[in-house]
Amino acid sequence: MSKYHISRRLQFVIQFIYDETYASKEDILAFLEDKDFNISPRTLERDFEKIKADFGIELTYSKQHNGYYIDEEKSVKVASFFKFLELVSLADVFSDGLKSNSNTLDYVQFDDSSNLKGLNNLEPILMAIKQERDIKFTHHNFYFKTYKEKRITPLIVKEYINRWFVIGVPNGENEIRTYGIERISNIKLGKLSAIDRMPYVKQTKRFKNIIGLRYTNDKPEHIVLKVTDLHLKYLESLPLHHSQKTESHPEDGFAIVTYDLIPNYEFIIEILKMSIETEVLEPQWFRERIKKEVAQIYEKYTT
Repeated sequence: MSKYHISRRLQFVIQFIYDETYASKEDILAFLEDKDFNISPRTLERDFEKIKADFGIELTYSKQHNGYYIDEEKSVKVASFFKFLELVSLADVFSDGLKSNSNTLDYVQFDDSSNLKGLNNLEPILMAIKQERDIKFTHHNFYFKTYKEKRITPLIVKEYINRWFVIGVPNGENEIRTYGIERISNIKLGKLSAIDRMPYVKQTKRFKNIIGLRYTNDKPEHIVLKVTDLHLKYLESLPLHHSQKTESHPEDGFAIVTYDLIPNYEFIIEILKMSIETEVLEPQWFRERIKKEVAQIYEKYTT
């Protein structure tokens, strides 16, 4: 049995358990059979072990619900894994579609094909991270319209709004920096990095407290929004941040949505994008900040 075949099966197992929440072993085996994977219960148990070993996803049996679920507390970066699984699944769909019908791309509209620029840089960047090496490249600064040689120790790659960024430590500096991979050229793998990565890896944890890329040393705030029921459905299907929580609101047609994050520029833009569908309730200083932004926008259309 090919490695691809096994990987595809594991993908189906993880996705099915995630979608069903408490899936029985019989349900999983029946689902796999529908996908032309006829395996024994013992083989499925080995799949569970492989999923844990290879992907860090802990599949736990619940006696109360008589089924398996993904134990997020014991698993590694579940949200990131499913984002990766989404990309892999999408690639499989297009690959299969193109094999059976060369016109498949005629039926698909991408948001912006230029977003794919620089993806060829991901492979050497990921290799450098894995091998703890530095990289050298030419960086194009859009604001200053300059091209400069950079040498950094890459730590992580991050995706935001269909664009990819490498976050690392430039040689001779003690703060992490972010570089868009579409602005990188002439990339080359360097030597083993001599820096102690741990303090800088801790710096990357700051990104958990923000939306986007602009982090600060500010502490996270408890943000409370009043959102229309209609827009709540969009937020529930595509949360702005992993801290997002919802609760009922006494006024009919509205709900409360809360976040625990640093309200940076990107978050402010998300609030403004929701327009009349939302209102900032707390904290008061952030409510005033949004009020000021709205007033400045209004002034542009009245002068």
